Amino acid sequence: MYSQDLIEAVLKHADIVQVISSYIPVEKKGRSYVALCPFHEDKNPSMNISPEKQIFKCFVCGTGGNAIGFVQKFEKISFSEAVRKVAQICNYSDPRLVEDVPKVKVDPNYARLTACIDDLQTFYKYALTIPEGEVARNYLANRDLGPDVIAKYGIGYAPLDGQLSISFLKAKGHSLKSIDDIGVALARGEQTSDHNAGRVIFPLYDPKGQVVGFSARRIRDDGTSKYVNSPETPLFHKGNVLYNYHNVVGSAHRDGYCYVLEGFMDVMALDKAGIPNAVALMGTALTAQQIGLLKRLRCEIRLCLDGDGPGQMATMKACLALAKENVRFRIVDYQGDLRDPDEILRQDGAEALKTRMERLVEAVDFQLGYYTHSRKLETPEERKNVLALFLPYLREKPAGIEFEDMLVKISDATGFQTEAIRELVRQSPSKQTPLDVTSLVTPTRDPTSGKAITRMLSKLENAERTMIHCMLESREAIDYFEKNVGTLSTASVLATVAEFLIEYANEHEGNPDLGVLLAMIDSSGIDEAEEVQSAVSDLAMDEALPPCSEKLLGDCAKIIADESRAMSARMATRRAIASGSTEEGAEANRLLAEEIKQKKWGKRPKKG
Repeated sequence: MYSQDLIEAVLKHADIVQVISSYIPVEKKGRSYVALCPFHEDKNPSMNISPEKQIFKCFVCGTGGNAIGFVQKFEKISFSEAVRKVAQICNYSDPRLVEDVPKVKVDPNYARLTACIDDLQTFYKYALTIPEGEVARNYLANRDLGPDVIAKYGIGYAPLDGQLSISFLKAKGHSLKSIDDIGVALARGEQTSDHNAGRVIFPLYDPKGQVVGFSARRIRDDGTSKYVNSPETPLFHKGNVLYNYHNVVGSAHRDGYCYVLEGFMDVMALDKAGIPNAVALMGTALTAQQIGLLKRLRCEIRLCLDGDGPGQMATMKACLALAKENVRFRIVDYQGDLRDPDEILRQDGAEALKTRMERLVEAVDFQLGYYTHSRKLETPEERKNVLALFLPYLREKPAGIEFEDMLVKISDATGFQTEAIRELVRQSPSKQTPLDVTSLVTPTRDPTSGKAITRMLSKLENAERTMIHCMLESREAIDYFEKNVGTLSTASVLATVAEFLIEYANEHEGNPDLGVLLAMIDSSGIDEAEEVQSAVSDLAMDEALPPCSEKLLGDCAKIIADESRAMSARMATRRAIASGSTEEGAEANRLLAEEIKQKKWGKRPKKG
């Protein structure tokens, strides 16, 4: 990686308009420039380029960054290569640019295991071609998996004699410990065998395309499990992996979508039908790590889990988890057809599968259907909780046919009369809607028009967004934040932006140079770098936020302090109830009561 001062020098000599216009046409509009975004299918110019701030932002797909970030994303090259490319476009030279970029140090233990598993993957692919592999080739042919699909997904075969795999790896210089550590060694008496023996092999990759494990499919009726998956190893943790993620990481963002499925064959079925952007779960519920991977795609997630009872329950849980993390998503509408994608492709063909996968419903419609048909609500408390879940959606709907239709659906799902629900809608959200329910209303933009869709933000979120907006404009705001606020509560991404701004202020004079700030984030190596960069460009170019002032900073700081204190009191109450501590619970309730009184009468809570 190049030094930070060299990256900053390149950015100071770069003109972002010149850089972007060397790749795509741009058009001047007021003080800024606009262009058709190359990172999604754009028909109306949705990319805004700011010469003043030296950043770009697409207000439909969310992609943003500086000149280096644009080149890196457009050409799909490394950060260091993009630095050199920007320097070349802007005719900037520096001896350090022609020097070799230092190689990233690799953990020798990790290198030992990846070398071993790579050799085993090579062996499996070769074994598919030998005479014994005919049974596996026939199985794949019967599933309509041709040579192109086999090559793309790295499918192989493990010979029935499991000692052949072990002998091959030993001949390549790998120790029994390495073979055991990659999760394929099976003790058979005094010998070691491959526990994948006699099966078709589907390699499992990490997000960078490194093989980390295997899923072995039974092809002989021997009474064993249909699939044998790699155990947890230093390389493989099933909750961290999405099947086929490494193949879609570049295209999903560009195309604007990614399907989440349950099976490997379903992923391949969609690919054969001309829908390449699909990943599969690893037989588990959607994990926090997998949601993190999906967020990095910065596209619409389309859930297509099984249509049976357990599958619908898994979809419901996934909806809540994705909504909580502000991931934009919809659900494939089965319309009573419970066949999986692979079955539809084989029975009805590619066009039928495409039609099925393009029938998408919003989360609220799926959830209403779930509570109406799949899970009947039994207790009054359950009915109230579900009603609270849907009230924010109703409040966002203008009066009309859609509002009345949703009102009837919610009435059917909860059993409450439509007029009673209508009255609740008229009341203030703060009186009826719990904080954790409002968080289920996710921010997004219409993918066709690019117009913002209203999101219900809490006072705390609004205050923190405004504070960060000020800090992006003013060094004084950064100093004020560091002295009077210090930390943020509601969004880890905003908290990370604040940390980078403080780090920037410690190393630079004057107001933040957003191009340099984005380069700092990019070169930091953090997993969520793209998400943090997107937040910076989004807030920096949000014209709806007010200009920075001393009064605005003070107002934001007060709201952040007051709302954070109230949140802490609520959490303390919940902990006390959970632990059964009456003393702790009484103190927490006292603090919470003081907070309520303060909001109602304007009094500050007394310190206990």
